[in-house]
Amino acid sequence: MTSLPQTLASEVVLRPQRTSTCTLPRNLRAEELDLFSHECETALPPTRLLEMRDVSMSSDGYLFQGLHILPQSFAFPFLQEKWKQRSLFKFLAVNYLRKRLPLESDALFITDDWSTGYFHWLSDVLPKLYLMRDRLKDLVLVLPHQLEKLEFVQSSLRAFDVANSLFLSEGETILCHRIFVPTAVAPSGRYDGHVIKRVRDRIVGFYGGSSTPHDLIYLSRSKARKRQVANEAEVISLLKPLGFRIVNAEDCSFEKQVKLASAARCIISNHGAGLTNILFMNPGMNVLELRHRADRTNNCYFALSSAMGLNYFYQTCHSAGADEDPHSADITVDIPTLKQNVETVLTFTPERTARSFT
Repeated sequence: MTSLPQTLASEVVLRPQRTSTCTLPRNLRAEELDLFSHECETALPPTRLLEMRDVSMSSDGYLFQGLHILPQSFAFPFLQEKWKQRSLFKFLAVNYLRKRLPLESDALFITDDWSTGYFHWLSDVLPKLYLMRDRLKDLVLVLPHQLEKLEFVQSSLRAFDVANSLFLSEGETILCHRIFVPTAVAPSGRYDGHVIKRVRDRIVGFYGGSSTPHDLIYLSRSKARKRQVANEAEVISLLKPLGFRIVNAEDCSFEKQVKLASAARCIISNHGAGLTNILFMNPGMNVLELRHRADRTNNCYFALSSAMGLNYFYQTCHSAGADEDPHSADITVDIPTLKQNVETVLTFTPERTARSFT
């Protein structure tokens, strides 16, 4: 292949380099400090707005020029390498010779290959949209075809008053003479506190969320394909008499999820996309995450709680079977420990801060 064509016309800094800090869990156990200590301070690279010229976009959301797939199509570099090994030549065979519909308007591209997920759309994509809010009237937001059928995508876009959007049809390829591409506001699973709070305010304000939290919510993953709570019946038997509502996020519209979370003074769930709804809680409220005992990687909800000013509690859980992969394993919740943790959460006051460990 030839050298990479010149695509970049200009770039400006939207957010300078800054630091994201996290508050340790309110119920941290000294022997479990290593689950969180490496996440307490993260340097966030500058967020830049790239102006590119004569770039094509496939219907499934990949940017390319000539025979080169642009790295902005991917959430992480390692995903691009995997994709190249698996799909590059098929992609080029399908898209390179296909007729491309020229887009005369200036375009805006804010997605990547992970953007179809509820968590990634809300925490990775919408912060970019927020930073571009003042320019939306002058740009066409171009989106891959698979996002059009996702209700949470359509509903959240309404909160940002997007004047011009274009969901590509399946199999369609467009040529953008000028396209603007903001880089990540923060690495996935980390947050620019200022920006993510503004995303929350925009959505909760649009859908009329509650400013007087009172509900207790248990978000169930019983309809998920993985990472279920194996002994959930026992968990529910403990939580229901305490006043917890049992909710499956899959049964709720985006608007309902926003309203439920904004009205919650406590949300309990195991690690999964539904827990992203803590984004819509009011500051000072409580979160209890049920997490795999070996998981030192998936700290996105710990970090999100901190960015949103929430009190984060956790409980480590054993695998329900032989699978020890935190990404897929079902978990078993120790009920006596859960009882203690729930009592701690429901009686927590801000004066009771987590201990410091050195």
